[in-house]
Amino acid sequence: MDNPEAIPIYDLAISARVGWQAHSLSNAGTNGSNRTMPRRQLLADGTVTDACSGEIVKHHHAVLTAEYLTALGTPLCPACATRDGRRAAALVEHPDYKGLTMTRILHGCGLCDIHGFLITAKNAGTKNNTEDRERLAKNSVVDFAYTLALPGQFAESDQLNTRSGTAKEGQMLMKKSVRSGEYAIGMRYSGVAIGVDTYHWQLLVTDPVERLRRHQSVLFALRDWILSPDGAMTATLLPHLTGLQGAIVVKTSVGRAPLYSALMDQFVPQLTAMAGPSCIILPFDSPAVFYAAMERLITRSYPCLPAPQPLQGREPTDLTTAGTPA
Repeated sequence: MDNPEAIPIYDLAISARVGWQAHSLSNAGTNGSNRTMPRRQLLADGTVTDACSGEIVKHHHAVLTAEYLTALGTPLCPACATRDGRRAAALVEHPDYKGLTMTRILHGCGLCDIHGFLITAKNAGTKNNTEDRERLAKNSVVDFAYTLALPGQFAESDQLNTRSGTAKEGQMLMKKSVRSGEYAIGMRYSGVAIGVDTYHWQLLVTDPVERLRRHQSVLFALRDWILSPDGAMTATLLPHLTGLQGAIVVKTSVGRAPLYSALMDQFVPQLTAMAGPSCIILPFDSPAVFYAAMERLITRSYPCLPAPQPLQGREPTDLTTAGTPA
């Protein structure tokens, strides 16, 4: 990149505390048919706290990412275009996708590239003339921690709701679990893995413009989910966002961006103390500051290239610049 203000992203992490009031974003199931059971997590010290599954965050990030990919002109496969969570695995019986290859999947679908997929191997069968199928898989480039309420800083209310039925059925009574609290959230994004076969570590999508579109879609969706979360029950229990503080950590060369839990009181000072030549720390203490930091990354950053494979007899690569385009 020629722009001196451009920010290469090899890896990125977000550690934050968020205030949510009156939400029911993630649940473990129901007791009978009238009560949504809140998800709970046992911590190492024996404390039980409220929790939101990383799976539900990942699902809604994928849905939002697909919208941004489409808007930016990145192709989606038929499965992802219809929001099929199996992604490329849903195409194995599709007549137009016989003999799928990693190259075709990654070139043909930005969401499969970003959120990963798994196509299991299959041996040929003589009974129904099935063919051998090679195992194909890609790791997700975005990872989400369980969202955990700060111990002692969450509360739960049971709300009674009614729904009118037929004259014979009368009214249906339902209880819903509604929670409020301060929550620790954590997420990580591997920018270098955009367009990469992560099992063989080969860059397959080489077009820098296409990689940038996918990179920006990830960041757009991360920004939006934190500032306007989606999940279970949001049709009638859209959360009230009442606070946001934390830090965005960007690793600009080979390595992982530090991720330190917002369950700890000094998590922001701990992260800011790690700033260095290849580790950029962007602290924020409000939704507006977070939005501005994400806008800066969306408009100025780009995904690093994988570091070149070492050649025998060549001098070691400088790790402060590895993965950055010349």
